[in-house]
Amino acid sequence: MKIWHTFCISLLVTSCTLPADITPNENKLDDAIVGVPYTSEIKILGGAVFSLDSNGEDKFPGEITPSNTGLSLEYCNDSPAHNCVTIKGVPVKPGLVYVHVSGGLFGTNIATGGKFDKTYIIMVKHP
Repeated sequence: MKIWHTFCISLLVTSCTLPADITPNENKLDDAIVGVPYTSEIKILGGAVFSLDSNGEDKFPGEITPSNTGLSLEYCNDSPAHNCVTIKGVPVKPGLVYVHVSGGLFGTNIATGGKFDKTYIIMVKHP
């Protein structure tokens, strides 16, 4: 019985994963207008965020495509958790803009870190 109890507790502890909760929940962000300043936030909740490139080096956990839209990504604040990303800038041409955020959450002593991967769409319109 003691072995069964130890096995069950070990299974529960090792199967814990920190889930990432990304907001907004929808895949579409607010529309933007050419020539008008735009700002929107994406929050990644559940733990401290990290993202690595193919060489294992730290990288920003998001990217915007196409890159010549007038919009850019940066962290919302100086928090070492890096769990908030701001999209800001002045859109220069109409069309669809894709914002892709991906990475992982640092784990703890009793839970492994989770992963996140989500793409948002911004519709940039003529004034």
